[in-house]
Parts: sequence; structure tokens; C-alpha cells
Amino acid sequence: MYSAGILGIGVNIPEIVITNEVLAQRFGITEEEIFMKTGILERRYESPFASLTDMCEIAGMRAIEDAGVNSSEIDMVIIGTNTHDTHITAALVQDRIGATQCAGLDLHSGCSSFITALATGAQFVQTGLYKNVLVIAVDKCSSLLNPMDKKTALLFADGAAAVVLGRVGKDRGILGINMQMDGSGGKYLHLDENKYIKMDGRAVYEFAVDRIPKAVYKVLEVSGLSLSDINFIVPHQSNLRIIEKGIEKLGYPMENVHTKTIQYYGNSSAPTIAIGLYEEVKEGRIKDGDLVVLVGYGAGFGWGSVVLRWGK
Repeated sequence: MYSAGILGIGVNIPEIVITNEVLAQRFGITEEEIFMKTGILERRYESPFASLTDMCEIAGMRAIEDAGVNSSEIDMVIIGTNTHDTHITAALVQDRIGATQCAGLDLHSGCSSFITALATGAQFVQTGLYKNVLVIAVDKCSSLLNPMDKKTALLFADGAAAVVLGRVGKDRGILGINMQMDGSGGKYLHLDENKYIKMDGRAVYEFAVDRIPKAVYKVLEVSGLSLSDINFIVPHQSNLRIIEKGIEKLGYPMENVHTKTIQYYGNSSAPTIAIGLYEEVKEGRIKDGDLVVLVGYGAGFGWGSVVLRWGK
């Protein structure tokens, strides 16, 4: 078995900024109320003319460049998304990037889709079947929003992020994976009859606050690690208040937890963890050799976590 780790990472942050001022005027509330409820200052929307494939191509090529590999060396493309505009996105991305000898698949598992896609890609690298796997998490939540539904319009956004998974040193890479789901919670976060995101905010809050610490502790258990070993946590960027409460229950210092993405980019669903990882690596807060926990949770209900030692 090989050790599978992240060789390169890239993001595609949309340029359209939706401020709290815009939404406060729409809903007849104050900017302060929005921030108090969500912790969000801005969210990003993609152009209505951009496809998921367009978004994935940009993030994917940036990750490939960061990894220092050629597109022709990508053996597999995995797309994690909840906002399909086609069910062959992996194939379209494979063609766009020029990966000529390449397998692929599209999957979705709610806001945990990056965790699921990362875990899936890691299996192909660890077994030696493939050498380089491009994992892309992408969502265009703006296409599924009822603009007058305050519960969802205040939170959701768009974005894409990608990583290249490959072989790393024995003391680096993914050390443990945990994924679970409970379909009894499916009714609390789903698409309604008009294909709009519908959410029971209280139920989602209670679920997420409960699962963040459980997901972290479970992946530490399967990895033979303790919380004190961990240098940084990157949770799904659902709502700053959920993150704060979940981390408080975990008993971990907030200064070592990523929150920039939810505050300045909003909840783009599948890609938020990968975007957060990119931001912390870029800022030098996650360094070579650091132990990092990635934790996702969302529709399904589903949740999952990955612990990795950063570096090649």
C-alpha cells in the first residue's frame, strides 16, 4: 500500500460579491442581524452563464500546476458536487484539461462531498491502481436559491476547489478517514418541489454542532491520535456560529480553526473545506509536517472527517 497525500491545491473564487447590505435591504433587516446569525460578511456568486465544468477547469488546472505535474499524468478525475448541471462533469473536465488516459466519476453527498471525494480518490492512490487523482469540489448554490427565502439566501454561495492526490512519503498524507450518514435527517435539508434549497435551520444547527466533535474524535480514534496532536482543523464552512459552538464542544482552540471562508466567501457547500485548506496553506498557518483534521457535515444527514499530515 502507498501513502496518499495532497500534491497540489487550487481554487476558483467567483468575483461577484453579495454583501450583507444587499441582503439587509432585500429582507428588511440590519447588516448586524445577518452577521450575528451567520458570521458572514460577504458571499461569492458565479456568473449565471458559467457552468460547473467552467468552474472546475479553473480550479483543476491551478491544482495541477501547484502539484508540478502535467495534465496528461492525471489518471482519474473525481467531481464532488450537489448542484449538477450535467451528470458527466468529470468527463467534460477530463477533456478540457487534456487528461488523455483518464478515468472519472461524479459523486455527491451533500456538504460532505469533498470529504467523500477525497476519501474515494485516496483509495485509488493507496492501492496503486492510479498515481495521480484530481479531486474537484464544486457547487453553484446560487442556481438553487429562492431569493426570498431568508434561511438560505443569507448563507449559500458558489465556488470550486481542487486537489491532486498522489503518492507521498510514509510519514505524510492521509492517516485516517471516517464517513457516516443518517438518512432520518434528510427532511431537514433538501431540494423542494421547485428545486430550491429548503432548510430547517434549527435542526441543521443541532445536528452540526453535535457531529463536529464526534467526527473529529472518531477519525482521531481510527488514526491512533489524540486531539492535542492536531495542529489545525478545517471544518465545513456552514455558518460561523455552528463552527464556534461545535469547536467549543470539542474543546479545541478557535485560533487553530479555519473561519475565513465562511466570513468572506459564504457557504458554497462542497468546496468550502478545500478552499479553507488552500487559504491556510497559502497564509503559512498550515506548514509541512502539521497534523490537520478536515471535517464535513450536511445534507443527508451525512458527515465525515479526514486526518492528514501535510506535505509530500
